[in-house]
Amino acid sequence: MTSALHFLKKVSLVFAGLALSFSAHAEDYIVKIKQNFTTENLSTTISQINGIKVLDQHEVGRLILIQTDSPVNEVEKRLNTIDGFEYLVPNIKFHIIATNDPHYGKQWNLAKIGAEKAWEKENNTKHPIVAVIDTGIDYKHEDLATQMYRNDKGEIIGWNFIENNNDPMDIISTQPRGNPGHGTHCAGIIAASRDNGIGVSGIAPKALLMPLRFIGPDGSGDLMNSIKAIDFAIQNNAQIISASWGAAVSRSVVKPLIEAIERAGQKGIIFVAAAANDGKSNDTREVYPANAGLPNVISVAASDKNDSKPTWSNYGRAKVDLASPGVGILSTLPNNKYGELSGTSMATPLVAGMLALLLGQSVADGHSFNAPEFKAIMQANSAKVQIETACNCRISAEQSMNAIVANDLTVVPNAGTFAPGEGSSFHAIGGKGPYTFTSSNPSVASITPEGQLKALADGNTIIKATDSLGKIASSGEIFVGKNNTPAPGGECPIGNPELCELICKLMPNAPWCKQLDLSKLFSKL
Repeated sequence: MTSALHFLKKVSLVFAGLALSFSAHAEDYIVKIKQNFTTENLSTTISQINGIKVLDQHEVGRLILIQTDSPVNEVEKRLNTIDGFEYLVPNIKFHIIATNDPHYGKQWNLAKIGAEKAWEKENNTKHPIVAVIDTGIDYKHEDLATQMYRNDKGEIIGWNFIENNNDPMDIISTQPRGNPGHGTHCAGIIAASRDNGIGVSGIAPKALLMPLRFIGPDGSGDLMNSIKAIDFAIQNNAQIISASWGAAVSRSVVKPLIEAIERAGQKGIIFVAAAANDGKSNDTREVYPANAGLPNVISVAASDKNDSKPTWSNYGRAKVDLASPGVGILSTLPNNKYGELSGTSMATPLVAGMLALLLGQSVADGHSFNAPEFKAIMQANSAKVQIETACNCRISAEQSMNAIVANDLTVVPNAGTFAPGEGSSFHAIGGKGPYTFTSSNPSVASITPEGQLKALADGNTIIKATDSLGKIASSGEIFVGKNNTPAPGGECPIGNPELCELICKLMPNAPWCKQLDLSKLFSKL
């Protein structure tokens, strides 16, 4: 009894401290409003609530940014009295996913994926638009100035969501874990000018770069601005988004971000996301946007020169799609400099750039592939490696370009994990239709000749597609088994991560403690 009373006293002290914390520190939250209501009208109504200040609004996402020093449950209770209120989430911070490497080196990553062979096959004049949502880009850089997406007046089409102006210049920092020129480095991996006699080459030098700055010098950016950046990319005709940032939070916290990525998918935009650098499985850990699991999302792990997984790279058969070189990657840095960085941050723009290369060629060849089809092409035409992803594979620009030029028969999806009882539609591209589908292990997953799969029991199978000429293409391994992602248990109801962590030490069985790595909440991955 004595120990129980002691425990309750400790819990009481924690929650007493919590009340003081909320009275002393204002927190930012995002309010989602329902259809048929305007942010302008609701902002006026919300601003009249005592203790709530409206900071910003985003009409496209139907979002209002508010600030309050009241406990979140009280705020939500007040907002529930307003017609048009849908939900409330904290305006969390995302962080860049990279590590510094002070040594210069050659662009081994381009040689590893066969970039030169892919360029030899390339015969198009298309200029795919890649939005780099990041710390901005040094658009004056000698290797990037000609690669920027511009309007008819020569003005850069981009935006700075931190200062809310049209200057998306990358601002570096000397702070520990600050911005080393992250966005500029990612931009160079994608599309640094080729054959100009200086610097480095991007994997897709014909691509155009859209700089969208939402991450500041400290290496973090908030949820509201990430959503605004995605919608800007949608409205300004981006075809690919490169996102080398994330946060370890529950899915419900980033619901408005997932809705923005869905809007991008509806416009045919491919969203490439870094898996993170914790060295953990994303199948058992929530990381967003990498774990969004939407049809237009490609989640990327890192590989090294030996096609091995760096200890720090995240992985996951169900949640990570493929691997890409991400160790000691030489690229552009602000102020006409060059240097190496490592991380899934670097692996991600290499995939985004390779997609731009493949997209340009596919359009020139008369194809109109969607995101799942490009993903399948990349997975089917890859190097097999011992890195746990959906395909256990590392990208190959050479093989993927060859497949597009030859219009190879490809099974879509080409890899995946399904829970027993789950269904999915398969189809094929390339070759000559119509197609007929079979399963190598129908006791694990059956499939109709038309491509309707039904997962039945734990195990692996391979789906084969046969075209009208008798050509056969096989998928990678299709895995049927329990989804290991933590079941929703609710996120920590407190906006202060230190207090959340303290409460979990006292109450380890609280549902949010099981779901979240609270020591990482709102902190760099």
